[in-house]
Amino acid sequence: MSLLTRAAELKPELVHYATSGRFATELRKVLDRFYAAGPPADEANAALPVDYFVLQHPLPGGDTVLDRFVADHPELTERERELLLGWKHVVEGIFEVREVEARAVVLLNLVDELTYRTFSDLGKGAFDHLEPGMFVVGRLVPLGQDWLISCPPAVHTAAMRAQLASAAAHTALANPALVFRNPEILSRARLLQAEQRRCFVAYFGADQFVAHGSEVAERLAGYLAYQADRLGGPRPGPVSLPEHVTRAESVGLIFDEVDGLGYYADFAALEEVFADPRLLVKPRYRELLSGYLRGDAVSPVPIRRLAARDPEKAGAVFARLLNRKGFRWERSGEALLRSHKPGYFAAERLPTVTPITRVIAEHLGEPYDAAA
Repeated sequence: MSLLTRAAELKPELVHYATSGRFATELRKVLDRFYAAGPPADEANAALPVDYFVLQHPLPGGDTVLDRFVADHPELTERERELLLGWKHVVEGIFEVREVEARAVVLLNLVDELTYRTFSDLGKGAFDHLEPGMFVVGRLVPLGQDWLISCPPAVHTAAMRAQLASAAAHTALANPALVFRNPEILSRARLLQAEQRRCFVAYFGADQFVAHGSEVAERLAGYLAYQADRLGGPRPGPVSLPEHVTRAESVGLIFDEVDGLGYYADFAALEEVFADPRLLVKPRYRELLSGYLRGDAVSPVPIRRLAARDPEKAGAVFARLLNRKGFRWERSGEALLRSHKPGYFAAERLPTVTPITRVIAEHLGEPYDAAA
């Protein structure tokens, strides 16, 4: 039996399992969120929330409906388990139809600039209505070395190219991880981030600086203009920063090799704590350090850097904060960070710089150089 044939059998079984009532509460939450603005406009919009719920929605235990289905069906072969679990890796995109074959269609994703040879579980003729130059907005899942349309997509004519390219550019800029599926773009991003970091160091004299929040925008604008002169590209406009940054007594800007450029409010006070652990008797300092440690969305870079200055004193800092006498940073510091920042460590560290892609260049009206 072909992989496509088996996929066509397993997908409806999986959907029936998900919608049979055992997950009704969680499914209702997903449907309410997707339909908050009103009922679905078409079949594609109606199928989307269920497909997301089946393949990606985290259940209270952290697993997915797909995980439960595989666990509840021990009769599945290893090949079938691999096929199903591969469906966790959904590719959402805006795809241009490049070729239409007898049973497959070749799609170019405008977001990541990768090509996907794609099948449908609806049988022969599923792509008869498609022509090169048309567009498909939808979700794909792995099918061996190829791909499978996961739920009914939205199909658009070639006349919609400008609007769809603009939407793809917005998606790419808002969700760089989608762009970085393309290994060539990921490599370019890492090189670009390294170049920008060198500019930062050349401009400020180090890979970090600390200033009052009210000064950061002006200092950053100067650096960005310097970077534009060094690396090329348009000169930046005014820098806009969140209010919690501009109003902070101090802000640390750190351009880390891996994490890229980050803004850290009240960084000078954090430095004071690591210089004198006795300051933790004061609620202000204790709350500040606790927020940096326990905030899963906060990069561990500031703590790692300050601890590296004096690991022994860093041990004393956390011994006081955690009331753990004898805590040693060199022995337990990394484990401490991992326990409080599971989301950070679970995700691959991607560049914070998104290279210009063809659709982004078109959207911004800038020249595109694939070799840049």
